[in-house]
Amino acid sequence: MLRHLPAVFESPSLYRGDADTPAFEVKFVLTEAQAAEAERLLRPSLAADPHADPTLGGAYRVTSVYFDTAAFDVYRRSENYRRRKYRVRRYGTSPIAFLERKSKSDQEVEKRRTAIPLAELGGLDGAAPDEWSGAWFVKQLRDRGLRPVCRISYSRVALVGSCPEGPIRVTFDRAARGLGARGLDPEPVADGPPLLHDEVVAEFKFLGAMPSVFKCVVERLRLNPRPVSKYRRCVEAAGLVPEGANA
Repeated sequence: MLRHLPAVFESPSLYRGDADTPAFEVKFVLTEAQAAEAERLLRPSLAADPHADPTLGGAYRVTSVYFDTAAFDVYRRSENYRRRKYRVRRYGTSPIAFLERKSKSDQEVEKRRTAIPLAELGGLDGAAPDEWSGAWFVKQLRDRGLRPVCRISYSRVALVGSCPEGPIRVTFDRAARGLGARGLDPEPVADGPPLLHDEVVAEFKFLGAMPSVFKCVVERLRLNPRPVSKYRRCVEAAGLVPEGANA
């Protein structure tokens, strides 16, 4: 049983136990009732994420600044932009930010992530020295013509565990709000337009084949995967879509 294996808190897409085993993230858009039942079914086998805040009911806040070109090529899914997203991510009020590149093809995912102090975010604006840990991120933003576009905050409940292939993780995202970006600072969004309307975005994250604990929930609740992008919803809800841009 999964509950007898130690939880691995690293996300499957960042796990490097076997480089040949692909990581997958399968999304579902659930009602609150479905999400509550899925969480009830999963909790006996999985552990709470260590970042869970008891004062938030076991959730934690996530804030991300997303990047796009002046022509909104990421939003438009232009050639050479449709597979990758770049973001600066912050958890709660942590003094640490994460520079992230997420590459996705269908449901297969790869991520690269670097942690830096919030105070070093200004380094993204100029020519970063090669020895700086975030230099790779700066170079790719510059090469791809990316700049901060929007800022999104939401509440996340995460459960984690392990299977023979490596770590597994499920997240439930609620109450997402977004605004146009005010520079690089991932300051939590308090009053932007809502991006999820009575919806919960669940993601099942794993390596290789979907583990049985996830399959059981999918089959029991008759869930069907559905693509959803908080970034795309934010661009539209905040009125950032340029005239003539194609969704």
